Amino acid sequence: MTAARLRLPRRPRRSRPLQTTLLGLVLVPVLGLSVVAGVSVDDRVTRAQDAESGLDEVRTAVALDDVRTAVGQEIVPVLGVAALRQSQVLASFGLSSGDAVRRLQERSASGLVGSTSATDVAVNGARAGQGLGSDPVLAELPGRLREARSVTADDVDQGLKLYDQLLNDLTAAVNEHLGAARQLGLEGDVAAALADLQRVSRASALASRQTTTYMAMVTDGTTVHRNDFLRVWGAYRQASDDVVTFSSLPVASDWSMAEGSPPAQRLNQVLDRVAEQDQTFVSDGLTAVGLNLAERDGALRAVLARTAAVVVADAQQQAEGARRELQQLLVLCALVVAATFAGTLVVRRAIAAPLRRLAEQARTVADGELIDIEESGPTEVRTVAQGLTAATETLRRVKVQVEAIAAGELDSEVVRTPVPGPLGEVVHTSLVQVLAFFHEREQLQADLAHQAAHDALTELPNRAQSLVLTERALHRAARHGHRVGLLFVDLDHFKSVNDSFGHAAGDELLRTVAARMHDTVRGGDVVCRLGGDEFVVLVEGVEDEKGLVDLGVRLITALSAPVALEGLSKAQHVRVGASVGVAVSVPGALDAERLIQDADAAAYRAKAAGRGVVEVFDDELRAELSARTELESALRVGLETGELVLYYQPVLDLETGRTKSVEALVRWQRPGHGLVPPDAFIPVAEASSLVCDLGRWALAEATAQLVRWDTEGGHRAGLDVAVNISGRHLAQAHLLDDVTDALTASGIHPNRLTIEITETVLVDEPLALEHLRSLREIGVRVAIDDFGTGYTSIGQLSRLPVDVLKIDRSFVSSPEAGNADLVRLLISAAHSFSLGVVAEGVEEDGQLSALLAASCDAAQGYLFARPVPAAELPAAAILVSHART
Repeated sequence: MTAARLRLPRRPRRSRPLQTTLLGLVLVPVLGLSVVAGVSVDDRVTRAQDAESGLDEVRTAVALDDVRTAVGQEIVPVLGVAALRQSQVLASFGLSSGDAVRRLQERSASGLVGSTSATDVAVNGARAGQGLGSDPVLAELPGRLREARSVTADDVDQGLKLYDQLLNDLTAAVNEHLGAARQLGLEGDVAAALADLQRVSRASALASRQTTTYMAMVTDGTTVHRNDFLRVWGAYRQASDDVVTFSSLPVASDWSMAEGSPPAQRLNQVLDRVAEQDQTFVSDGLTAVGLNLAERDGALRAVLARTAAVVVADAQQQAEGARRELQQLLVLCALVVAATFAGTLVVRRAIAAPLRRLAEQARTVADGELIDIEESGPTEVRTVAQGLTAATETLRRVKVQVEAIAAGELDSEVVRTPVPGPLGEVVHTSLVQVLAFFHEREQLQADLAHQAAHDALTELPNRAQSLVLTERALHRAARHGHRVGLLFVDLDHFKSVNDSFGHAAGDELLRTVAARMHDTVRGGDVVCRLGGDEFVVLVEGVEDEKGLVDLGVRLITALSAPVALEGLSKAQHVRVGASVGVAVSVPGALDAERLIQDADAAAYRAKAAGRGVVEVFDDELRAELSARTELESALRVGLETGELVLYYQPVLDLETGRTKSVEALVRWQRPGHGLVPPDAFIPVAEASSLVCDLGRWALAEATAQLVRWDTEGGHRAGLDVAVNISGRHLAQAHLLDDVTDALTASGIHPNRLTIEITETVLVDEPLALEHLRSLREIGVRVAIDDFGTGYTSIGQLSRLPVDVLKIDRSFVSSPEAGNADLVRLLISAAHSFSLGVVAEGVEEDGQLSALLAASCDAAQGYLFARPVPAAELPAAAILVSHART
C-alpha cells in the first residue's frame, strides 16, 4: 500500500466552548480587579495614615510657632533695655539722666522679665506636648536661650545675632514640619488650607523679625542694621500681600482684619515711615512699638491659630473620608466579583459567529479599509456593530476633510461643515484652531513687519525704514532725472524737558512734535524719526533749495509753539524749538546714508549758529566735514603712534608761593604741522568716542609722570596733577575703570589726582554726578573748571560732589569792578562750603594782589609759568611776599 493511501485524514483541532472562554475572560479581569482593589485598599489606608501624620506635623509646627513668637517678643524688651543704656537713644526721647531715666529703665527691665518668663512657659509647654520633646531645635532651645540672654547683657550686637539665629532655626523647623505635612499627599481643601497656613506662618515670622530689626537699628544705628530692617520690612510687605492675594477668602479676610486693627495700623505706620527714611521716627517709634507690639502679634497669632485649626479639621475629615472609602471599596469589590460570576453563568447564548464576523470587520477597518459593517447577532453585538458603523462613517468624513486641508482648500465647504458626533466635534474644533493659527500667524507677520519699520512711540517710520524710503526715492529720482531733498530736524531744549518733567512728558512731547510735523509737510512728504529728538522729512521732486528752506522755516515755527502736556498747568506749558539742516541729492546719487549725514551736518551747523535756524549743506560745509574727518583720522593715528604729549602748567599755593600741583594739558606734535594747539583738535575728538581714548591716555600718562618725578626727586617730587575729562568720557561706564587702571598702574595715592570737568557737563550728562561721587569715594579729587561760565549757581555748590572751584580767567582778568567783587564772592562762597579755590589766567601782579587780598587758595597763569613739557617744569614761580608788596 502506498504512503498516500496509508495517510489518515487530519482530525480538526478541538476548540474550547464559548462559555469556558467567557469564563476565562471574566476571571482575568476579576483577578485584575482584585489586584486593583488591593492597591486601592492600600492607598486608602496610606491616605488615612498620611492624614494622621500630617496632623502631627501641623500640631508640631503650630507649637514651634508659639515658641518662635514668644522668642520674637522677648527680643523687643531685650533691645529696649539695651537701647535705654545708650545716650543717643535717651536724647531722642528728650531724656538724659535722673529719675525719669531710671524709672523708664526699671519698667523696661520689668517688661524683659515678663517676656522671658512668657518664653520659658511657651518652651516648657511645647516640650511637654506629645511628640515634641524629640525635636532637635526644641531640645537645644533652653540652653541657647540662656546663652543669648547672658551674651545680650554684655554685648547687644552679639546677643542679637544669637537671637536672630535662634529665630531662623525655629522658622526653619516650622517650615520643615509644614513642608513634611505637604509631602504626605494631603489633597483638596487640606492642601489648600496647609498652603494658607504656610503663608500666614511666614508672614507672622517676618512681622516679628521686622520689629526686632527695627529695635536693632535703633540700638546700634549702623547701616548694616538699617539694611537688615529694610530687607525684612520689604519681605513682610510682600508676605502680607501674598496672604491677602493667594489665600482663601476667609484667611485673607481674617488676616486683613488683623492687619487693620488699631495696634497693627499704628505699628505699621511707624515702621513704614522708618522704611521711608523718616529719621524722626527711627527712635520716636520705640514707644509705639512697646505699646502695640503685643496686641499686634496676638492678632496675627490668632489668625495663625484659626488657620491651623482649619488644617487640622480638614485633615481629620480627610482621614475619616479615607476610612469610609475603604469600607465602601471593600463592599463594592465583593459585589462586583459576585455579579461577575453570576453574569458568566447566565450567558448561555451562542454569540461566537457574530463576534467573529464583527472582529474580522473591525480588523479590516483597523487596516485602513473603511468597509460597510454588517449588523447581526445579539443586541449587544448589533450595538457594537452600529457604533463601529458610526465610527467608520465619521472616519470617512474626516478623511475627506484632511484631504481637503492637505490640498490647501482651507475655506472649502467640506472643511467648514462640522462632522456629526463627538469625534466630529473634536475634529471640527481642531480645524477651527488650525485655521485661526494660520490667520494669527499672518497677522503677526504683518505686525512684526510694521514694528520693524516704525517707531513704537510716534508710529513714524524709524531709522531703518527711513534709509529704505530714502534709497527708493533716490532710485526713482535717478530714473526720472529728479532730485531728492532731506530735512534733518533736531529739537532744541528737548533734554531740559525730559530732565524737568520726566520721560513720560518727553514721550508726549515727541508725539506732539510728530503730529505737528505731519500736519506741516505736504501730502507726499514723509516724516521719519531717527531716534531721540531727531527727525527727518523726505521730499521728492525738489526743484530748488528755497522750497526746502521755506518748509524748514514752517517746521521751526510749528515746533516752537507752546505745548500743553497732560498733567501740567498752563503756567508750565513747555516750549521747544528746532534746528533744521537741508541736504539735496546730486543727480544720480543713490547713497541714502550719505544724504542723511549731509543733512545732519547742516543741522549741526544750524545749532552752532544759535539754534532755531535753517542751514543748507553746501560745498563749504562738505569741505569742512572732509577736513574734520581727515583731522580725526590723523588724530587717531597720532594717539596710537605717540604723537600726543602732555604739557604741564604749575598751580601755585598762594600761601607759600610754591608749586603744589600741575594741570596736564594735551598737545599734538603732528608731523609736518608742528605743535598743534588743543583748540584745533579737541573739538574734533569731543565729537566722537576718540575723546574717551584721549582721556584714558592722559590719565595714564599724567599719573606715570608723577611717578617719574618722584623717582627723580627735587622740586617736582610729591606734586599733584589735574587732568581734564570731557563730558562724553564722564558719561561712560568705563570711566571709573580708566581712573582706577591709571592709579593701579602708577601706584600713586588717589588724592594726588584731580579730575577737572566743566559746569556744562553737570547739566548735560545725567550720569555725571553719580560717576563723580564714585570717584570721590575712592579718594580722587574733583574740580569744576571755568566756573562762572555755565549754569551752576552758588547755592548748588553744597550739593555737588566737588572739592575745588576753578574761577574762569574771564573774571580774573576783567578790569571791571563788578567782576572783582564777583571773584571775592565766589571765593567766599567756596570757602563757606569747604571748597578749595584756584584762579585761572593770572597774568598781572595786580590780579595776583587782588586774589591774595580775597584769600584765594591757589592760582595759575602766565604770570607764573606757561604750560611746558615735563622736563622743563620750573620751581616756585613767584614769591607771595613780593606779590603782597
